[in-house]
Amino acid sequence: MTVLRAGGAFALVMATMGPGAALAQPVTSAPIVLQGAGPYHRLTLPLAIYGSAAYGDLRDLRVRNAAGHAVPYAWLRNEAATPRTASQDVPIFALPGSEGGTASADTSLAFTVRPDGSLALDSKAAAGQRQASGAAQWFIDLSQVKGSLLQARFRIAPEAQGLFAFRLEASDDLRQWRPVSGEEQLVRLAHGGQTIERLAVDLGNLRTRFLRLRWSDPAQGARLTGVGIDSVQEVEPVAPLEWSGPLKPERCTTDYCDYLLPHGLPVQSLRIDLADVNTLAQVGISGLSDPVLAAAAAAATSAQPVPRNPLYALRHPQRRPVPLPDRPDESPLVDAVVYRLAQAGGEARSPVLALDGAVYTRLRLRTTGPVSVLGATPPAISVGAVPRTLVFLAQGGAPFSLAWKAAPDAAGTVEGAVPGAPLALSTLIPGYAADKPVVADGASVTLPTAAVTAVVAAAVQPPIPAVDGRDPSRKWWLWGALGVGLLLLAGMAWSLFASLRKDAARPD
Repeated sequence: MTVLRAGGAFALVMATMGPGAALAQPVTSAPIVLQGAGPYHRLTLPLAIYGSAAYGDLRDLRVRNAAGHAVPYAWLRNEAATPRTASQDVPIFALPGSEGGTASADTSLAFTVRPDGSLALDSKAAAGQRQASGAAQWFIDLSQVKGSLLQARFRIAPEAQGLFAFRLEASDDLRQWRPVSGEEQLVRLAHGGQTIERLAVDLGNLRTRFLRLRWSDPAQGARLTGVGIDSVQEVEPVAPLEWSGPLKPERCTTDYCDYLLPHGLPVQSLRIDLADVNTLAQVGISGLSDPVLAAAAAAATSAQPVPRNPLYALRHPQRRPVPLPDRPDESPLVDAVVYRLAQAGGEARSPVLALDGAVYTRLRLRTTGPVSVLGATPPAISVGAVPRTLVFLAQGGAPFSLAWKAAPDAAGTVEGAVPGAPLALSTLIPGYAADKPVVADGASVTLPTAAVTAVVAAAVQPPIPAVDGRDPSRKWWLWGALGVGLLLLAGMAWSLFASLRKDAARPD
């Protein structure tokens, strides 16, 4: 009986130590929810997948059926292709507000639609129109613009100075309106001998026929003299831009700060959040790559890379992110003035910056002068990217799942092909035409909480430097478990020793 008690105590020790000693199995798959009958389904991936996958180009992704077999899929958009962009001026119409000074709710009766879809202001409304300087809202006619809208470039009267807050709404019929974004600002300021202008607004690949601009304070609105629209023609719709959480600098030196980026994320937009009000500084943004990979890429080709973000190509037509000769791992991307200024109408903040859409390990924020010109606390940044979309064939039985860090299927291997790897769209879909959108039903996937938490902790948030890389709380927990185990073993030994002495003292 004594031996059995000892064995039970030993099992208790192992049970106590087990949870701390055993490592949790990583989550490597998530269920896919299908919409429609198929057989093809379109799936937009969450950005968190980049931190979970083994490779930045997502080559280890697989779509599996209920039997666990990989089903055929293809990437929807060829990201290496150069988008076709266009720029044009569009008609604008100044309209007054209501008697209370606010923008009138329904002004669709002021317009007629021509046979080509463009707008014309009714003669009665035109006769009663106030001067453009008093316009509470502006209509922007986009009916002749083809493709997705990248940005709007506003032109304001030369005498206009200050902050001009507004909201944009979109419509296809002049009756039902939907918000495009939150409050935006047109900015023209003179500060420290410099003129700061922000007259372009990102439209995020919006598709619509009409825009309506409403001044937040109609009495302080600017007089628009023109609007230019930059658009891109895409056969397939582009998924909305998604943003990371705030990223704090991994390290700062005298004249730059480095920010660790989520693994494999193709960065297209950058937001710099200055901590201190009344801060203005000139900065340069560079992308940092792995030094070994950067040197190998530079040696392999001398061609200049083409930016994957059409907005970056429009704003920097003469610039290509070519690595510096003396630093092959660093590619200059953008030079800009960043600011956060207190004004009578509110704070003026520097706009979102367009980047080239390539993959970098880190972003470097260089300053002209000491990095302290950015404020007492270094700024945090957020990065935006367009999620990738794939199309798969629902082959086999449901449910289907998305798998990553997936080993290739051993069965059915064909020479020269990787089982389960993505195919070309022309191979996946017979009769595919590049000038027509793919006909596919929808699908969605939500990563498990464990996978998202791991991505946020390990990929999005930069690591905190520490002398000892091991987790101290885990170390002390293990020491405590070992201490409890030793006490139990000592108790078992004492009980066994006492039992032996009692048996020896007992007369035969």
